[in-house]
Amino acid sequence: MTGWQRFTQLYCGKFAVMALFLLCALPVTVTTALITPPSQSPDEVSHYARALGLLHGAIFAVRHHNDVDTLTGKLMWHTGVKVNAGELNASEGNVTILTPYRPLVTAEDWNASENVKPNPFMFFVNLPNTATYFPTAYVPGALGVAVARVFGATPLHRFITARLFMAVAFMLVGLATLYVAAYGEAVLVTVLVLPMTLFLAGTMNQDGLLIGMTCLAAACLTRPTRGGRIAGLVVFALVLGAKPPYILLMGAFALPLFMPGFWLRFRDMVVAMLPVLGWVVLISLFVVVPYGKQTYFPGPLYTGDHSIPMDHANAAAQLHILMERPRRFLALPYYSTIRDALADYFTLIGVLGPLQLVMPHAFYYCWGGCLVFAGLGLLVTRRPESMRPLTALVNFIAITGAIAVTYWMLDITFYLDWTNVGAADIDGIQGRYLDIFLPFALFAIPHISALPGLARVRFSLPPLVLALPSLGMALFDTGYIPLKMVLNYYLH
Repeated sequence: MTGWQRFTQLYCGKFAVMALFLLCALPVTVTTALITPPSQSPDEVSHYARALGLLHGAIFAVRHHNDVDTLTGKLMWHTGVKVNAGELNASEGNVTILTPYRPLVTAEDWNASENVKPNPFMFFVNLPNTATYFPTAYVPGALGVAVARVFGATPLHRFITARLFMAVAFMLVGLATLYVAAYGEAVLVTVLVLPMTLFLAGTMNQDGLLIGMTCLAAACLTRPTRGGRIAGLVVFALVLGAKPPYILLMGAFALPLFMPGFWLRFRDMVVAMLPVLGWVVLISLFVVVPYGKQTYFPGPLYTGDHSIPMDHANAAAQLHILMERPRRFLALPYYSTIRDALADYFTLIGVLGPLQLVMPHAFYYCWGGCLVFAGLGLLVTRRPESMRPLTALVNFIAITGAIAVTYWMLDITFYLDWTNVGAADIDGIQGRYLDIFLPFALFAIPHISALPGLARVRFSLPPLVLALPSLGMALFDTGYIPLKMVLNYYLH
């Protein structure tokens, strides 16, 4: 080993990336957990309720009806879990709305949250948007509440402890990802230190930890062994328990298609899919209910009586609208994507709080450059195995095709289950749902030697060099993100 090789291995390899990840990610996740006001993360109260439910064994939500819809006269179905009243009340927090997009925490607001009293009364909370998720990602938060209970913490401090446990779990998953990865550390660490990922990781929203688990699954798959592939399948199956529409991405674990051992890889993939499909069947039969909404009137695509108010999503009515003109299956996702492209990009990088705290445009463009740099860096990332040009092409088509179809499935799912009946566009898609796609770039972009006519090229760069722009932005964020949050929530 030459002196240069020894230097790059020691100071520019995966351990250097791991150390800088710890340096950049830990301050942001811990600060987020400590200073973000309760409920100021997307659907945080609902996520926290699922974690509280785990403390008394509520792995499955319960579906029942106990009221009559005043608009339709039909029974109203609810799905959720029973939770400790005092603990859930603390997670709702108190804020003063300075402007429609500026919640402010005054001293009185914080004191009110601090003074929420323990209340052991168990009551049922309706959770139509989180009841269907397999609860793996809620386990750290539940453990945090359990530990805080032992020490007699107040309900607010139990909530903050739950956040800290979520942050610790994310950090451990992130470090394991970078340690396990055989290549692609620059892409993986970029996804892990995105402002959106780190912010969510310090709250009770499960998406931060799920993004980290997806990175870990991809890292396992970079190892050219069956054990690595099976470990990745297990981790990604746990992700899919909460995110079933991403199931096509599991096809990455069967690649390459035309190489020896395909049928063994395919069998392992199918076995890992079975529990996910079983969970989908169970929640469809016993958990899922139509999502309730504020009263609205049907949109222009609805062919029925537009004067009849509605207060729920209606998958059957939406499917009828799509089937009436099948081109809408493609047209609605296309036009909605074009309309929301910039907003989705911003929320992929990081719009903090309950999607209200927006950064300057230059911030998002710099992070976009980091993503592109890390992605293109895969062309000069050393791989454990060489790849033929045809195999690289098939992998690229398979991964990009799976991502495209999965994105389309997300759009259709949100139109059926979330969007107001008859709406002419799709509502509900947010950029953070696209972060799960990013780790799969490792299997779509090959080393440059897999390109036609370049088989003899052996040039590669160490992981730290390719990760430097992302880690530089992440180091900047250790001061910038907490400052923005303090200015937004506490100073006026």
